[in-house]
Amino acid sequence: MFIIKIMKNNLHYFKISQENLESQLDLNYFLIEKEPNIKEYIKSIKNTKEILITIKKLNESKESDKIIKKYYEKLFNDFNDYSNCSEFGCFVNACDTTRDLIKEDFEVFEKVTNFFIKKRILDDKAPENWIQAIIDTNASRKKGKLGENKLIKILEKMGYKLVKDWNNFDQNTKCVTSFSKDLFTVKEIRRKFGIKLKTTNQDKMLDLIIKNGNSVFILEAKHLNTGGGEQNKQIDELIKILKLKEEKDNIFYISFLDGTYSNKLITGKISKRSKKLSKQRKQIENYIKNKKSRNFWLNTAGFVSLFKDLK
Repeated sequence: MFIIKIMKNNLHYFKISQENLESQLDLNYFLIEKEPNIKEYIKSIKNTKEILITIKKLNESKESDKIIKKYYEKLFNDFNDYSNCSEFGCFVNACDTTRDLIKEDFEVFEKVTNFFIKKRILDDKAPENWIQAIIDTNASRKKGKLGENKLIKILEKMGYKLVKDWNNFDQNTKCVTSFSKDLFTVKEIRRKFGIKLKTTNQDKMLDLIIKNGNSVFILEAKHLNTGGGEQNKQIDELIKILKLKEEKDNIFYISFLDGTYSNKLITGKISKRSKKLSKQRKQIENYIKNKKSRNFWLNTAGFVSLFKDLK
């Protein structure tokens, strides 16, 4: 039995998305708990500061290069993920580089260290509140899986089972799983469903595979609150997925976008200056309005409505 018979067309769910916009605050993306490893951050940052102060004093007292170099090497070896939330770790970004890059080149690391000692104030303080503040500033980098988790929770409430292997995927009528590098690979998904999954990057993994009876929905999720160059690239990715074609009529693609930028993209007036946004909206609408199109562009409300209809 094809569950598709009770599913409405993609324009219907797109209109629901337009009529039910995203909230400015979505608790699914909040990372407001205190960093559990805060004590390790404090310990590491204090260590970094002590070595920096030592290097400065040794240089001022004109100690031998051999002795001073040992402290540069110790700082280099001790510089880790925890150090990244120190003033020195932040200063690396001001030198047009990254922690990962300077960890590969001791000479560059030494130069950056010297610039820091020369241009910044050194002290031995490592207050927990400002370390947490730096961690909070970087919180957006940790949100990669939060969109997937949000949608999985929604589906679980509707009776979908989260599965971790193909055996359970085959045994359950309603289930959801994530793309992975070991089991649910792009290559295996193509073979399993006999589909092309022809993205621009042939090895690109999407996010979720949702099964309802004979119907399979392959989903890519993005969460955006602001526009810009990188955000435009992400929306272009979703548009390319929206346009994917498969010969099998039980395979569907979903381009999912939440966050307040989703509201701006799919509804409301666009200024004449926003040529890129206007072009992207037109691409989405032209696809959705084509009666032969079968994939979906959804926000949270559209997603919920679609899978409620598939019950």
